[in-house]
Formats: sequence, C-alpha cells, structure tokens
Amino acid sequence: MAPKRRREGYNVDVKLVEFYEDLASEKDEIRLKAAQGLVSEFTPDKNPADEQIQKVLRRLFRGLCSSRKAARIGFSIALTEILTQVFSTPRETSRFGFSDALSLWENQSNSTGSESGQEQRDHHFGRLFGAEAIIKSGVLFQPTVPFEQWTQVLDLIFELAQKKPWIREECGWIIYQCVYDLASRKMDTKYVEAALERLCSYEIARSPEGIAIWLAAKDLFPKASFPSKIWKHDDPLDTKERSSLSKIMKESGAANSEGENKTNAAKSSGVWNSKLHFAWDAVISRTSLEAKEEKSKKARLSFADFWTEVVDNGLFASASSEERKYWGFLLFVRVINDGAPQQASHAFTKNLMRCLTNQLAVEDRYLHRMAVKAAKAIQARVSKEPEFAAVAIRGLMGTSGTLNFDQATKTKTVEKIVAEANHEALGEIVPFFEKLIQKPGTTDEKTAASNRQFVAGLLLSIVRSKASATEDDADDLQASLEQLLSIFVRFAYFMDAGKGSSAPEPPLSQATQELLRNRINSCLNSLISNQKFATTLPYVVVKQIRDAAKSGEHGKFIIDIDDKLQDSVKAAFKSLKKLSGKEKKEKGMAAFKLLYSMTIMQVYNGDADAVSMLDELEFCSTKFLGDKESKKQDTGDASDALVEILLSFASKQSQLFRRMSEQVFSAFANQVTENGLESLISILEAKESLAGQQEMFEEQDESGEEEGEEGSDAEMMDVDDLDSDVEVVEAEEGSDSDSDEEEEEEEANEDDALEVAAFEAKLAAALGTHRADEDLNAAESDSDADMNDDEMDELDDKLVQVFRARRQETSHRKDKKDARENMVNFKNRVLDLLEIFVKKSHTRLLTLDLLLPLLRLSRRSTVKQIATKANNVLREYTKVCKGNSLPKIEDEAQTEALWELLRSVHKEAGHSGPMGHATACSQASLLVVKILVAHDKDAIVGVVDVYAQTRKDQLVSTKCHVQPSFFSEWNNWCVSASKQLK
Repeated sequence: MAPKRRREGYNVDVKLVEFYEDLASEKDEIRLKAAQGLVSEFTPDKNPADEQIQKVLRRLFRGLCSSRKAARIGFSIALTEILTQVFSTPRETSRFGFSDALSLWENQSNSTGSESGQEQRDHHFGRLFGAEAIIKSGVLFQPTVPFEQWTQVLDLIFELAQKKPWIREECGWIIYQCVYDLASRKMDTKYVEAALERLCSYEIARSPEGIAIWLAAKDLFPKASFPSKIWKHDDPLDTKERSSLSKIMKESGAANSEGENKTNAAKSSGVWNSKLHFAWDAVISRTSLEAKEEKSKKARLSFADFWTEVVDNGLFASASSEERKYWGFLLFVRVINDGAPQQASHAFTKNLMRCLTNQLAVEDRYLHRMAVKAAKAIQARVSKEPEFAAVAIRGLMGTSGTLNFDQATKTKTVEKIVAEANHEALGEIVPFFEKLIQKPGTTDEKTAASNRQFVAGLLLSIVRSKASATEDDADDLQASLEQLLSIFVRFAYFMDAGKGSSAPEPPLSQATQELLRNRINSCLNSLISNQKFATTLPYVVVKQIRDAAKSGEHGKFIIDIDDKLQDSVKAAFKSLKKLSGKEKKEKGMAAFKLLYSMTIMQVYNGDADAVSMLDELEFCSTKFLGDKESKKQDTGDASDALVEILLSFASKQSQLFRRMSEQVFSAFANQVTENGLESLISILEAKESLAGQQEMFEEQDESGEEEGEEGSDAEMMDVDDLDSDVEVVEAEEGSDSDSDEEEEEEEANEDDALEVAAFEAKLAAALGTHRADEDLNAAESDSDADMNDDEMDELDDKLVQVFRARRQETSHRKDKKDARENMVNFKNRVLDLLEIFVKKSHTRLLTLDLLLPLLRLSRRSTVKQIATKANNVLREYTKVCKGNSLPKIEDEAQTEALWELLRSVHKEAGHSGPMGHATACSQASLLVVKILVAHDKDAIVGVVDVYAQTRKDQLVSTKCHVQPSFFSEWNNWCVSASKQLK
C-alpha cells in the first residue's frame, strides 16, 4: 500500500470559501452577489498572480462537476466573467495563458472510467458547462488566440456529443448558440466551417442538432463552404429531403438513400425528453420564412408541407407512440401561441385533429391533459386576437376537423371561440357556417339534421354574445349580424328543390326548418334588448323574407300567402317605410316599427290572427303617430286596440314576444285608458283553470282538435328545447307547508285510484267478470263458456266504448293541466306589463284601479309565484308614489271614490290569506291615506274612523281576520306623519 501523502499546510482564504459556498446557493440573488464578489478579486487593476488564477480556475472547473444544489449555474457564471477579466487583455509577465486554462478544464472534467456512474455524469456535465463558459467569455475569438484552440474546444464538445447521446442535445445547443455569437462578432467563416466539418466527422450532421446548426450556419454564413453530399442542395429543408427530415426529427434514425455517406447518420439519443428539442424551433422558423418568399430554383419545404409530412404523418401517425404525439401537441401549442395566422391555419391537420378529438373526449386517456392544454391555447389566442377565431373555426370544424366538434369532445371549445370573434372574423365564420348548413358533410338525413342543429346553435351563440355590444361595436357588427340572420331566413323559410351547387344536400326536413325559425325568434329575443339592434334587425329579417320570396333566389317560399294576405303585408311594409323615415323625430316610432316587424313575422310564421292585428296596428299608428289632425282626435280606441295586440303577443309562451310587448308597452304606457287597463285586470281575475282559459280566449270545444303530425326527426328537437325561445313557467303551488303538499299529493293519488277503479269496473262490466279479490266465495259462473259471433261483436263494441272513454278522460286531464300552465304564464306576462305601467303612470289616479285586483290576486291565486309577483307590483307602485309623485285629486267625485277604495281595501284585509297578502293590504291602505291627506289634511279624521271600524270588526267579528301587522304599520306611519299633520 502506498504511503499516505502528507497534506501541505496552506492559508485558507475565508472570504473565497464563502464565495464558493454561495455560488452553489439555490437563490439567484445570493449566487449573483457571490459571483460579483469573486470576479471583483480578479479585475485587471488588482493584477492577480498566476497562482491565484490557476487556483480559482481549478476550483471553478471542479465546481462545474458538482451536482450540489445549483453549483453548476453559479460556478459557470463566475467562470465566464473571470475568464473574460483575466484573458481579455494580454498579460506579458504571466506564464499562465489561455491554453493552460483549456488544459486545466480538460483535465478537471476528464472521466477516467473508474468513477461511479453518477460521478461520470457529473464530469460530463462539468465539461459541457465549462465549454459553454469558455465560449461565452469570447476569449477564443480574440486575434491573439490561436485558431487551434477553437478547434480543440469543438473537438471536446463533439466528442462528448458522440460518445454520450443523452447529452447530445445540450452540446448541439451550445454550438447552435455559438453560430449566432460568431455572426454578431462578424468572425471569419473558418470558425463555422470548422464546426460543420466536425458535424460530419463525428457523425452528427443528420441529427436534429446537426440540422439546427446547419440551418443557422446557412442563414448567417451563406458564403461558407459546406460539406458535400450531406443534404440535397446543401439544404436539410429541401423538398427531396422530406422523408429523411421526418425520420430524423422524430429521432428514429435517418434512412440514407443510395450514394450517401452512412456515417453521417447519428445514433438516436435513446432517451425521451418531455421538452421539445430546440431544433424544432430552428426548422419551423425557417420553413415559415421560406413560405413567404418567391419561388426559387431550389425548392424548399413550405411550412404546410413540413407540418403535414413531419408532424402530422410523423408524430401523429396512427402507429406513433404516445410520447411522440405528446411532442406533436407541444408543437401545436407553440405554433398556436406564437405562429402567424397563416402558419397556424396549416397546423389543423387530419391526424392531429383526430388525436385531439379522441383525447379530449375521455378524461382518463393518456394525453387528455395535453389535449385540454391545446384547446385552451386556441381559446387564449382568440381572446388575445379575436380575428384568429376564423382560423380556429375552420381548423376545428373544416375538412380536417369535426363538424360537431363540441359534441364529439364534450366541451364548449367552439362555442367559446365564436363568442370571442370580432366582426372581421365573423365575416369569414358566418359564410363558412352557411356552407355547413347547406352541405353538412353527410348524406344520412338524421346525422345531417343533427349537424345542422349544432351549427344553428353556434350561430345563436354568436348573436347572444354580441347582443350586448356597445354602440360603437354595434355599428361594426351590424353587417355580420344581418348576414347571419339571412342564413336563418334562407334555410328556415325557403326550400331549394334544384340540383345546383346552391341546393342543400340532403334537403332540409320540416323539423329542421321549424328549428331554424325558432332560432330566428331566439336571436331576435337577444337582440331587441339592445336599443340599437331593436330598431333595425327585426325589420331587416322581415325585409329579407319578403325580398327573397319576391326574387325566388333561395327557392320556393314555404308559407302559402293568398292575395288578401299579401295586400295586408304590402300595406304594412309601406307603413314600416314611413315609420323608418320618422324614427328620429317621433319618440314612439321605434316601438311601432318593432311591433310592425314582429307582427309581419307572425304572418310569415302562419299565425292566422296576425292579419287582423296588422289592420289594428294601422289604426293605432294613424292615431298615435299620424298627422296633427289625427293626434287631436281621441286616441282612446287606438290605445285599447294596442293593449289588445300586445296581450295577444304576451299570451304566447315566447321570451321574444314577452320582451317585445314590454318594450312597446313601455313607450305607450302613459296613454293606456280605463278600458285598456280593464282588459289587463280581467286577465288577473280569470281562473287559473281550463274554464278560465275558455272564458278568456272564448274557446268552444276547440281544444280537442288533434295537432299536426311532427316530422320524422322531431326527436332531434328535444335537446334543443332547452335553449329555445319558448318560455315555460312552472305552476308551483302556493302551499306554505310540507303537510299541505302531502295532502294534495294524497288527494291526487286518491283521484287516480278512484279513476283506475272506475275504469276497471267499466271494463269488468263489459266483460261480464269481476276482480279477483271480489266475491271470492261466489259460485262459478258460466262466463268462460264459449261465445258466439254476435256476442263477440257486442263485446268488442263495449270494449271500444270503454277505452274511448278512458282516452277522452286522459286527454281532458292533460287539457286541464296545459290550460293551467297557459293561464299562469299569461298572468305572469300581464303582471310584467303592469309593473311597467305603475312605473310610467304612477301619478295618474287611474293606476289606483289596480289596488284591489292585485290584492285579490295575492289572496286567491293558488300559484305562489303569481301571488308573490302581484305583491311585488303593488310594492313597486307604493315605492314610486312619494312626495310630489303622489296622484292628485281634482274633484269631489274622485275624493268619494278614494274613500270607497280605502274601505274596500280594509274589507279585503279582513279576509284570511297568505303572509304577503296582509303586508300588501297595509301598503295599499297607506297609499290611499297619503293621497287623501295630501289633498286635505282634515281627511285624517275620517281615516282614523276607518281604521277604528276595522279594529272593531277584528275584535267582534268572527269573519274578520286582519293581521296585527296591519295596525302596527299604521301606527308607525302615524308617528312619522304626526308633525306634518299638526
């Protein structure tokens, strides 16, 4: 055994030790501070000795071989700066030169082979980081440094890359960056040529690193001499190298063609990296640049060709591994994030889109997260650049994608994208969607109907997202929205039976056309909330229908309109034209224009009542908006007619007609007459039942008529009803306790049981038998004896009668339920109108006529929602009637009517009702009191007498059920009003 070497004594510089320790810190600021401190010890003005330089370099090179914390990063920074400080200027008296520093680096990072696997890896990384620091220092490129030292560094880097493929990418990155550094320093081409020669000699030329370095050298040093017979026309991106490029970039090894030097093919690294190789960016950036240039003799791959061959047919091939597809998704995300729109448009290729769709659809798939990341990248790009939406939609839903992408992936990717699109993108998206409706990519009628339904839903999503646009944006969006609505008009109202290129294939079914007409209503429902669109787009729609029907450009108009009806429509359009001319001058013109447009729309939808409504509208518009002579005449009849028209719209279960009726009513609410208000009140007082509906709509056994048959693909509509324009109001019972609900349920079950029992009894009577649990001890009858033909016929007739009665009874129950829902919906709509009325006309005494009907509705209605809404309307009315806003009494007759109203309110308060009814009665009573006292302070005496009588009735009468809160609120008002009354 060799004797132990005696450790030589030497002085320890504590300051340097601290620097070295801090250089390995994981905190950036500590590492940088330590590097600055260490470098400051070796500045030229301090003239460090050779021994000090050698010692610190040895320590830094050794630190690069350490895997402790962040040692490599910190020591590399310090090494770069110290090399620059020490060797940037000639050191004449020094015997330690830059060549000695290179030898020191080589020796310190050399692996003898006797170390452990981890130690060998540390030495390889030390050599790599040392090479990077030496190149970054720039000392190699000084005129005084021999060129051989550059080649020495290159040999060490390439030797490491060749021997250790797992570190080859990092070695290639250093050389790739160095090419750019050489270009910025304007160095001689021999430096790059030396690197290119070693690319070939070390068999790395045909590798991802070799391609990146070659392309960088070709761009930055075009006059350099490139090794021959490596690439066609010395260009890795030559069109003839397409296949080789694909194999190399996915690291499967290059397939060399005949005559090529097979030693130029690099071995695969054998290690999969979850990060993208830097060569991808180098290749993609140059293909995109080449795609913009003019044609040249040497054909270079365009981005589209590169993406299809290398990425789509390479990484996303059906036989590709999940790891390669992972790379493909990373590339896709990078192109989506940073690529130009033209470049990104080519990234939506067939194999990629198939993989994206499949991976998005199922959460537990291997690449689901990457697929989600890709989808979010598209959405993020659209949010940042709304015009990119057109590229994204064509990619996701075009020939390479899936038309019903959102349905296939169970996401809302496309829906969110179209919502973000600006008017420029919509200019491309809307015509694209029109083609998809025209030719949905399938000949199967059911699939075509489903695809068309999906596209129609997207068009509706666009409208809803743009409906709340500001006035400036509305001007830009107007043209796109008109174009969008014209698509609905074309396919909803016209049938092109031709065989030309414009004819839908397959033809649209009746159910699909009905769906598209509903979509128009849904669009208009969203648009009329914006005042800018409310005055224009409904008119645009009916005008488009009229013009297309006249020209026949979209085929046959599916609605049959006779001559008489046509004349009414023509007259209505003339009135519309006049209204458009006066729209800015008259306040109510916009409301009438909207009402006219919607009424004509109803005519086009086949509503028989719409024709008479047009005539009434003509009468109303003449009275309200006609010449001065017409305006001087009594407008009462016109106001009543207008109320009836709006009620006919409000009676329909449609959000569109509800919103339209509210907007128009708001414009003319202050002109409603007593008769018009009575029409509204009569609806509130109608029963919420079939009898009430028949009384209201004057139905005479018409409810039993059978509805028209639906189309064969009517099932398609079920899903779509969720976002349709139809508004359904649940007839929720106003029960205040669970026990009440249970009692009602029990009663319903008893009714059902009785009905079933009655049916069984009739059936038994017809068959001449009895139930199995009845007359168990009776003697056997001869009922099972054979029957002759006459008896059989008689039995058949009896059974037919029994089942017909059963069917009629079931139908009647359904009619009763539907009638109840219709009446609840109608009352809801009327209450909406009355809420507008009390806000607009609260200063009119006429509005007080609403108090008793609202109170009775609050008490009598079996639907909690209706009762609550009635209370809300009354509360809103009392809230706006304050101070000078109170209605004013003008004569004795009105005073007497108010006293009678006050007594009636108190009588109503005596009825037993829900909790909200008592509060509403108190509010109504105090409102009447305020009006009386405001007219005459002495009226307070009579008011006290009325309240006293009510208190007396409460104490002595068993029929008076006034709540205590009625008097406590009266007392509170007395306290607050006492000062004003004295």
